[in-house]
Amino acid sequence: MTRLDRTRLEGGTFPFHCEIPTRYADIDQLGHVNNVALAEILQEARLRFILAFDLIGASRCQLVIAASHIEFSQELLYPDPVHVAVGVLEVGRTSYRYGQIASQNGRAGAYAEVVQVTRVGPGPVPLPEDWHAKLARMMITYAGR
Repeated sequence: MTRLDRTRLEGGTFPFHCEIPTRYADIDQLGHVNNVALAEILQEARLRFILAFDLIGASRCQLVIAASHIEFSQELLYPDPVHVAVGVLEVGRTSYRYGQIASQNGRAGAYAEVVQVTRVGPGPVPLPEDWHAKLARMMITYAGR
């Protein structure tokens, strides 16, 4: 399995940040936020990101996850909220790739990359034309580029 390029994510400026509260139900027997609960936290942050940039709007497209890669780096604990940074890394013809960093109290707890595909019906379709400008505003930026 290929590891995520954490320095790529850490070196970027993310266009969106939010805090997701942890719930008592999110913790495992060791008192850590469970890996499945963290995947849900990352999903909630992506939804807030999509809504903040009004990506779907009047589009008839559906967004589906084609791939998800999460690497856990530090334990996250209840009851502190999880800060999630979200941005677009790459844009393709029918999909785009998100980058995310989940942190708590200033320490990164997880890194994620997720590919989302646009589809109508059973198969992928090209990204709607009006999404290109929106996705450009949603990109992670890097100093000197």
